[in-house]
Amino acid sequence: MTRRQEDLTIDKPKKIRIAYLEGNTDGTIGGSYYSMLYLVGSLDRSRIEPLVIFRNRNVLWSRFDQVAEVRVVPERTPVSGMPTVLRRGFNLAGFLLMGIEQAMFLRRNRIQLLHLNNSVTKNHDWMLAALIAGIPCITHERGINTQVSRITKTLGSRLRAVLCISTAVRDAVMQSGISGIPLYVIHNGLDPSRIKPDCSAEQFRSIHRISSSRRVIGMIGNVKEWKGQEVVIRALPEIVSRYPDLLCLFVGSIAQADAQYERRLQQIIDDLGMREHVLFAGYCPNVANALNVMKIAIHASIAPEPFGRVLLEAMAMKKPVVASRDGAIPEIVAEGVTGFTFSPGNSVELVKRVLCLLEKESMIESFGEAGYHHLISNFSVMRNAERTVSIYESIMGKRIN
Repeated sequence: MTRRQEDLTIDKPKKIRIAYLEGNTDGTIGGSYYSMLYLVGSLDRSRIEPLVIFRNRNVLWSRFDQVAEVRVVPERTPVSGMPTVLRRGFNLAGFLLMGIEQAMFLRRNRIQLLHLNNSVTKNHDWMLAALIAGIPCITHERGINTQVSRITKTLGSRLRAVLCISTAVRDAVMQSGISGIPLYVIHNGLDPSRIKPDCSAEQFRSIHRISSSRRVIGMIGNVKEWKGQEVVIRALPEIVSRYPDLLCLFVGSIAQADAQYERRLQQIIDDLGMREHVLFAGYCPNVANALNVMKIAIHASIAPEPFGRVLLEAMAMKKPVVASRDGAIPEIVAEGVTGFTFSPGNSVELVKRVLCLLEKESMIESFGEAGYHHLISNFSVMRNAERTVSIYESIMGKRIN
């Protein structure tokens, strides 16, 4: 080997080993899981060596296992059932012990950077672990949190970067009192080629007993009050009066904490006489199957939406969207081009937007096509991955080849 060859061998940067943590534990599978799946699956494996960490096993485990090494590190269960002072003491001791154990895990697995997937308000034990292990830690911020706890400010201030999924999210972080951390806006990305049905529309209808003659609109998202399923249900009577064959399909998981809200929705459905026009399909492993039977995809959050990944999925399936005009929605929906927006919580306005589309089949088709091209032009998953890797490189102080 010549001296020049030796120099090139010495100077060539090595792959960086990064751990990605999904901290959700409520049993539902939401956008954060899919966002991490698409990011990790789009990384250049000659540059990045990913390790994915979950708190528990989940239905997407096998899909993650195809793109990365996957491990489970269970969450510490807080102590309860004792006097407040003792409980706080035990929980603090447990928190510190967990941080030490997780730091040992990071060192054993040769992790060089820790990427938390959820929020600056969560995964504090792993933030501590990164400090103990002496490695940089960054987090995605996927929520809009204007008030944060003391521990969030303390540990959050030690992060090397916060990746905000929208300008709306970044602005909320800036208003929360957390300062001194670089904030980057990187919109969630999606590869439309990955959003494909694995069953026909006829098969999906048959599985869910939806007549081929019924016109379907719908909403995809876990059943939670802030997601606004109630807004959609209250809009149905007027829409159904014009289109008696209409069915509204709700696709998404129901966590135990949201069971009372789901019961309230069922009562409202009965009170409005909409039982024959509503179907809750539960969790759908492939949302493209559900979108495939919908004419319109609705997004109805009553609180500011941090992003709204389902909007990208609808665009990938060339479906027009009708979405509440708050949070990041105006960053995604091109008003009057890819869909319509309406005032959050305003069922009357929602009715007008849906009827406008149902009355014009040509508009449904043109919005769908425009949305598909809008997705490709503005929300590329490869662009998302490259921008994220550039931040890794900045933090690590080297180019990852």
